[in-house]
Amino acid sequence: MKKIIHLLIKNPEEMDREIRIIVASMFPEFDFSAYNKAFSDIDKLFSGKMPGFEHCDTQYHDWPHTMGVILATARLLHGIHIDRQELSERIVNLTLVAALFHDVGYIRRVDENSGTGGQFTKTHVQRGIDLLEEYADNQEWSMDDFLDMECMILCTDPARNPETIVFMNIEVLLAAHILATADIVSQMADDIYLEKLPFLFLEFTEAGITDFISEYDLFLKTMGFYAFMRAKMEGRLSNVISYMAAHFRERHGVERDFYSEAVQRNMNYLISILEKHGEEYRNGLRRNLNRNEFPIKIAV
Repeated sequence: MKKIIHLLIKNPEEMDREIRIIVASMFPEFDFSAYNKAFSDIDKLFSGKMPGFEHCDTQYHDWPHTMGVILATARLLHGIHIDRQELSERIVNLTLVAALFHDVGYIRRVDENSGTGGQFTKTHVQRGIDLLEEYADNQEWSMDDFLDMECMILCTDPARNPETIVFMNIEVLLAAHILATADIVSQMADDIYLEKLPFLFLEFTEAGITDFISEYDLFLKTMGFYAFMRAKMEGRLSNVISYMAAHFRERHGVERDFYSEAVQRNMNYLISILEKHGEEYRNGLRRNLNRNEFPIKIAV
């Protein structure tokens, strides 16, 4: 009988349940209280139910993207924990919370009443850290906890060299590299990654980013971008991606990195679209953006 693995889970309750199973497998008595509160509050923030903030209006860096990053983060934490280095409950807790906050800088405050959150693409990392600092003060978290989460979120900034970030210890460094890797691989493994690229181009355009002269140019350069990010993950981000397979081995009995496999499928699909359609590439973007709760099902 085949077993079905849900790679990306876009239903918040189901995604949250899977994270709890993963974390409890590492720490049966794990205290989820800080994570629970942050998860609930960030869910409200993205949906426009947090006082002082508008709803998320970026269609690429949205709540499903953040949920994908949280789940991939939990899976990598698990893989590292069982096959490379045992992690502390504290660092697992902080990394999950940092994952929740890593893209909140795209959310507009109520007095930012023009444009969309895409205008903050260049500054969203620092904006997110500023919001995390406000939140940490309200929750009376320690300064050490905030500073460690700050380092983790800084590592997700594609414009920042990871070697320039000062980490308190090797555990925080690993956690930061896990979050940065999860941010990369979860979005590129999404089965509608290519269909969402036009939304990413709109965010870049609004922010004044001129690396791509057109939407088509973005598509043409995506293969090169993935090659660059793959090298970054395997080198400057401590190759934590290589421990994703350990998670699936322990959780599902299959030692494969389904994320990297899904990314490669997307890249193969991209190549076929460009070869077949050229500048009419949109004719090959046939997948529905309105996905069901479990968009990727892998039978093993």
